[in-house]
Amino acid sequence: MACLILSTHVTAGSHLTLMSSGLTPQASELNIIHALNHSTLPLKKTLNELYQLRDYKLIWSDGKKYNDNAKQLLLSIQTATQFGLNPFDYDAELIHSFLAATSIDENLLSKSDVVFSHAYVKLASHINQGKLKDTQTLFNQDKTLLTALNNAADTNSIRTAISELQPKHTPYKNLVKALEFYKKLNIADETIKLTERSYELGDRSSEIPKIRQRLFQLGDLSSDDLNSDLFDESLMVGVSHFQIRHGLQADGILGRQTVRELNIPIWQRIQQLELNLARAQSLPDISTGKHLLVNIPAYKLYLYNNQQLSYESNVVVGKKKHKTPVISSELTKIILSPYWNVPRSITKNEIIPELQKDPHYLSKNNMRLISTKPQQSRFIDPHSIDWSNLDTSDLDFRVRQEPGKDNSLGNIKFIFPNHHSVYLHDTPARNLFALPRRAFSHGCIRLEDPFGLAETLLSSSTGWSKYDLLNITKQSKSRTLPLEQPIPIHLTYMTAWADDQGIINFRPDIYNQDSQVLASLYNADL
Repeated sequence: MACLILSTHVTAGSHLTLMSSGLTPQASELNIIHALNHSTLPLKKTLNELYQLRDYKLIWSDGKKYNDNAKQLLLSIQTATQFGLNPFDYDAELIHSFLAATSIDENLLSKSDVVFSHAYVKLASHINQGKLKDTQTLFNQDKTLLTALNNAADTNSIRTAISELQPKHTPYKNLVKALEFYKKLNIADETIKLTERSYELGDRSSEIPKIRQRLFQLGDLSSDDLNSDLFDESLMVGVSHFQIRHGLQADGILGRQTVRELNIPIWQRIQQLELNLARAQSLPDISTGKHLLVNIPAYKLYLYNNQQLSYESNVVVGKKKHKTPVISSELTKIILSPYWNVPRSITKNEIIPELQKDPHYLSKNNMRLISTKPQQSRFIDPHSIDWSNLDTSDLDFRVRQEPGKDNSLGNIKFIFPNHHSVYLHDTPARNLFALPRRAFSHGCIRLEDPFGLAETLLSSSTGWSKYDLLNITKQSKSRTLPLEQPIPIHLTYMTAWADDQGIINFRPDIYNQDSQVLASLYNADL
């Protein structure tokens, strides 16, 4: 009778689920059901699933006092800063106050159990996938994760389970170490000033000892003589090292741009590392097999094989107006001597205005007009069109550039399906790769050494070298080479990272996306 009376305070579904297990509900279990049904916590659905796995039994106490699971959880929350997370987001103070209470009401233990569990699943999801992915969606897609959390509760291994949920790949692990390094730095906010336009080898200045101290603390200078006011060779090497890892021209000269980077406060660098740690957490698992990574702000492409770097290349990415998207896909084929099917936006905004000035523009650039009307001849004579009075709102043709040495895609492109219609490709504009900042494309990624990448991807299955591939392109006839196995490719946006040697790199936020990520990280309701 008591159970029937109590069940009027809970939903029939939860109560019947418990009864159907053949168990007689205890007061603590019914209190949990009641707390769940009246909860306004964001992860209510996930909490219901967790407690259903364990027939609504308590996790964080034995019904009389808090257990070791609860202490492990609080310690995990308090040390979450090492993963770039804020303990405040996981009710650290509230949980601490529960554990510190001198007298504990049994009814309160049941209610607080739900609060502890909410912090538990939220922290676990953020360590596993980061705060940039929706936590509820994660648990909807990964039931094994919830089972693992339940098993950890049963085996008194909460802290170990949470730690083991970290991503396994090296970009994430290296960033954790970088964040730890920067949090230990004790650098004053005193700024470095230039009394001249720049300092270089042989100069003397009262600012130079301060520069030496700063570079030594950041790990760029190994000199023991930190008080010298002379800009000597060791300082020039230190400045060059700093410039390289900040994406500046490594000329060893301390100019305004280098000083500007030196003067960025450490707290701001810590924020930058934390938000990029969240980006690394949200990456797919790249710990095994082959993976291609493009880091857009670094203007770099990397090929990893079981986390070992086997190839890298400078790249050109999209300009701010035509951003290269952040996506994951699979590289499926390589096309030699490709056609370039010009996007409609480029046709309207760039090619048609050129044709209005020069009716021979297409022939000069090895381009043809292709009809999009089913009943019309495939190729259209460009001289049959009045370009000056053309209505561009409804074009019935597209522009195609033929294979050849002046093709905008160069001699090779790499295809990975995506709805942005971006791909990797060669380019005749080789001069751009000498620049430190290379955001010039319409969104696709141009490769400095595309045939080196093709050789790396194909040699194991075809035996072809880059020179074999280059010889094929001399025929100026398009040819498609499917990959034996698709290779995952990830276009990423990392403005801070650490390499395998532990060198910490920072890059400008070329698309102004860091502030959006910071806003997400500081949203405690995620």
